[in-house]
Amino acid sequence: MLLTCFFLVMAFMLVAGFPIYLAMIGASLFYASFHPDLSLLIAVQKIVNGPNSFTLLAVPFFIFAGQVMNSGGVTERIFGFANSLIGHCRGGLGYVNVFASLLFAGMSGSAIADAGGLGMIEIKAMRDAGYDDDFSIGVTASSSIIGPIIPPSIPMVVYGAVSGVSIGGLFVGGVVPGLLMALTLGVMVFLVSRRRRYVVLPRQSRREKAAAFRRAFLSLLTPVIIIGGIWLGYFTPTEAAFVSIFYALVVAVFIYREQKISALPGLALETLRTVGPAIMIVAAANAFGWIMNFEKVDVYLMKLLFGFTTNKYLILLLINVLLLLMGMFLEVVAAIMIMLPLAAPVVAMLGIHPIHFGVIVVLNLMIGLLTPPVGFVLYILASVAQKPVDQVIRICLPWTAPLLAVLGLVTYIPELVMFLPRLLGFAN
Repeated sequence: MLLTCFFLVMAFMLVAGFPIYLAMIGASLFYASFHPDLSLLIAVQKIVNGPNSFTLLAVPFFIFAGQVMNSGGVTERIFGFANSLIGHCRGGLGYVNVFASLLFAGMSGSAIADAGGLGMIEIKAMRDAGYDDDFSIGVTASSSIIGPIIPPSIPMVVYGAVSGVSIGGLFVGGVVPGLLMALTLGVMVFLVSRRRRYVVLPRQSRREKAAAFRRAFLSLLTPVIIIGGIWLGYFTPTEAAFVSIFYALVVAVFIYREQKISALPGLALETLRTVGPAIMIVAAANAFGWIMNFEKVDVYLMKLLFGFTTNKYLILLLINVLLLLMGMFLEVVAAIMIMLPLAAPVVAMLGIHPIHFGVIVVLNLMIGLLTPPVGFVLYILASVAQKPVDQVIRICLPWTAPLLAVLGLVTYIPELVMFLPRLLGFAN
């Protein structure tokens, strides 16, 4: 009965317009106040201790590094280099869009940073070249969510921090799925551009390609330094996030000289505005998970699922559907924090490796960034492209098809995720 009241209080606060973290905190405090074996002090301790994690420091660091790169000329150089290589194909800027997002993914780990920074450059360039808006916005939106799959990845940092799963293993596990996303989106670009007979641009000369590479060289070193340092054991993912800030500042401020030091406090403030709600969700979800464990909701969920079916593949399908629905209505960090304590015991019972499941969770929730009503990428691109949100939603929905195909492959072919972590010693 008390657990039912817990969910009713949370639902009432959400309907009343409270942010999700306040609804979770309010319901948790309510539950602890009325349960005879618990106390408010324990609930408050759970809330305070939630964000107390060295690993979670990587989240604001990576976000700030992405802000510096976006405003410091890094994204523009990446796009220029990608364009020099493959911009001459039919629909070339569509391929460039995907390839540039793939490169930028190794730097920021954020779909929002990609959509807001690189997306602005991409959409303008594609419009100037005569591409239709639905094509330009669709490929920009879908390619932006490669960012949190290719390492480094902010959602994977959060997932690893709260689950105890190796973040390095999660990072490595995202490489092949990220490349598959780029490949399937490339197929989509090929089909659309051929059907619409987009113009073929002249091939750039070797000298022009070399010049574009020189301009982008220091930018391209960023993922090599971050990922190489983690894989070789020189620093942890959190330390890698700090290194990415230092490197981005050196490149953008002192070498490219496109980022003014006076603008850095503003970028830091914007980072705090971005990361603040996420950290509060982590705090609230720690108390939420504690109550779920106390009430053994995970045991009830396992009984419910295994009572319905014992087929591993069908259960995975049901979990995917649930995650996609959660991605439609919840912010990514909130969805991870709510889903993890409930689903982790189920997938452990099924014998699914936690790294494999972590990549499945993140990929599901990234697709949620392209679905209404909460898909943040939709709102960012509506602002960047100066289009109504409902129009951007209609444009983006067909572009989820190749991403859902990759999700199916990743779910049912575990080695697509686990091959590299096993090869590099992150998993048995």
